Amino acid sequence: MPRKISIQMIADQLGLSKYAVSRALSGKSGVSQTTRERVLELARTLGYELPRQEDNTFPTAAGTASSFVLIFINQSNQGEPYYWQRVLGGLISGCNERGWHHVIVSQTFSSSPETAQSPQEAIAPHLDWSSCLGLIVLGSHPYDALQRMARTGKPLVLVDHSEPLLACDSVNHANIEAGITVTRHLLYRQCRKIVFLGDNSRSVSFAERRIGARLAVERYGSKETKLFEWELSYEEGGWQDAAAERLAHLPPEERPDAWIGANDDIALQWMRKLQQMEWSIPDQCRVAGIDNVEAAALASPRLTTVNLCKEELGTRAIESLQRRIERPGSPSEKIQLSAALIPRDSA
Repeated sequence: MPRKISIQMIADQLGLSKYAVSRALSGKSGVSQTTRERVLELARTLGYELPRQEDNTFPTAAGTASSFVLIFINQSNQGEPYYWQRVLGGLISGCNERGWHHVIVSQTFSSSPETAQSPQEAIAPHLDWSSCLGLIVLGSHPYDALQRMARTGKPLVLVDHSEPLLACDSVNHANIEAGITVTRHLLYRQCRKIVFLGDNSRSVSFAERRIGARLAVERYGSKETKLFEWELSYEEGGWQDAAAERLAHLPPEERPDAWIGANDDIALQWMRKLQQMEWSIPDQCRVAGIDNVEAAALASPRLTTVNLCKEELGTRAIESLQRRIERPGSPSEKIQLSAALIPRDSA
């Protein structure tokens, strides 16, 4: 009997999320035309039976045809294609399904004292706030900026960030779980000297993934297991040379047998640097990342990683906003999307 081709099989071969493949196959928004064509081509090649395109829409929860969602994203993240653009794609798709418009703001908020302006005027004076359904904030922003957004009186949802001092909904990846998962995999592979490569100043996510690695070593490691944490200047760039010099000065008996990148980009850059230094992967050491970006499946060797559903993060944020609109007095929710290991050749 021939093997049944599943959406997950197509996703694994292309290095995409199951969500993205599903939307591409069904003709829905949220993926680029290039991605859609790649998915359809592979599906036809494998003999996957393409579903009929459906026009599923949700009723508009509130407002008129001009109602919009105000989306905030840091300028430094707006052009990042592998993570934030995919999250943004999920947000936009969720808005489209509900008949909502969206407005993206990437301004930098100052931490200067409040003026006599209202929060609405300080944030976006050019908008008609009576048509604003709510605010969705991607990534880290200063607390005073988030406080200003909350004072608009509009529903507020944080994405890939939490702020315990604000009573608002948030949708996050299970970053600690991701750190535990990838570290435990390396421990199962008999790795005993593991280095976590990260930059705590970059995001809360990086710090949480580092905590997960620590917890995994404490729970599942042996007396011989050691976790080393190398802090990188990831935002500034050029960190690979500094890390390579640090590695070169280690005695042979202290050299790591495994590396974890706080994200796939760090892991991929470091794997290329190790290969330039004539390290054989995975023979001499293993390398793993977190995120499951498309480049991870195309690397040589293919990068072991932890899948985090970027598009789903965006769509769940829209679902949270809709719930908040429909049930304004309900308790705030902290949603975490689970992580899943994708073992490949590098580890």
